[in-house]
Amino acid sequence: MSAKLSPKQLKQGWGVEGVFDIKMASDAAIPGYSSVLNPNSGIPFIFSTWSDPRVIDAIITPTKMEETYGVSQKGDWLTDTAQFPFTELSGRVETYGDYSQGGDASATANWEQRQSYHYQLWTKWGEKEAARMGLAKIDWVNKQNAASISVLNKASNRISGFGIQGLRLYGALNDPDLPPAIQPTPKIDSTGKPAASNGWMSTSDPLQVYADVQKMFQQLTVQLGGNVDMDTPMKLVIPTELQVAMTFTNQFNLKLREVLKENFPNMEIATLPEAGATLSGGISKITQAQLFVKEIDGHEVVTTAFTEKLRAHTVERYSSNIRQKKSQGNWGTIWFYPVACVTMAGI
Repeated sequence: MSAKLSPKQLKQGWGVEGVFDIKMASDAAIPGYSSVLNPNSGIPFIFSTWSDPRVIDAIITPTKMEETYGVSQKGDWLTDTAQFPFTELSGRVETYGDYSQGGDASATANWEQRQSYHYQLWTKWGEKEAARMGLAKIDWVNKQNAASISVLNKASNRISGFGIQGLRLYGALNDPDLPPAIQPTPKIDSTGKPAASNGWMSTSDPLQVYADVQKMFQQLTVQLGGNVDMDTPMKLVIPTELQVAMTFTNQFNLKLREVLKENFPNMEIATLPEAGATLSGGISKITQAQLFVKEIDGHEVVTTAFTEKLRAHTVERYSSNIRQKKSQGNWGTIWFYPVACVTMAGI
């Protein structure tokens, strides 16, 4: 039977068997001693936090160079230089005579050269890093690999658009062999006065924008010496930021897109972020459009080109981390017939 303890003994921790620690969790409060826990009606926030099982990826500017200008492989990752043969038929005739030696036919050949550019990056992850992300239901290794492919493709897209300075490697928008850019037609604002600029957004009249396409087609007809007509398969490349112009409608319910389709039934309209100053990532200060013929005599007019689309090198494993090099090779954009393209700058 336990002896009755005084309040002072209880406070000092005395019991029947001797000293004991009463600072422990207990359902019932011990007389004369206050709880070691502060009053609380809350819970750790993690128990009231919901985590979406979907992983939301950030939005990035689309890579559309290959879609717009086509894509093909030229050589392989060992190829540094490419040459493309071009031939031209020529000759002259003279009045016939039984003994005349006049008139002849000839052909000339030339080789256009391009240089390739090869580039790389590393994909890396640590064991603990990947495992910790796994606790959050994020496949970290897959995300690292997806990031490497995305970055390489973004680099390829930029090279296809603007080339590499210092190399014979040019882009679709700045190839020096392209004919000089032409200017858009003057624009009239809603008050009937000359607009502040000749850009497409300075007006909402579809016919004023259509006049620019007409001007480009007329120039293309001259450049190709008549080897194009209104039914020829063509592609009109416009800045993504200006695609709203295709919806311009006048008081007669005439829409720009419908007018283009009616008069140029085989014209494809493509939007390209890099063609505008706003979405080019600061590379271009010009807002421009291009109109080009897709084929001439069965030969492609233009293509983006690569040596190696993706080379995944050896996976290197260390004590607690892994890395892998990935690389690509690029020729930029090759205009086989630069004369088959018209550029209009300042739209």
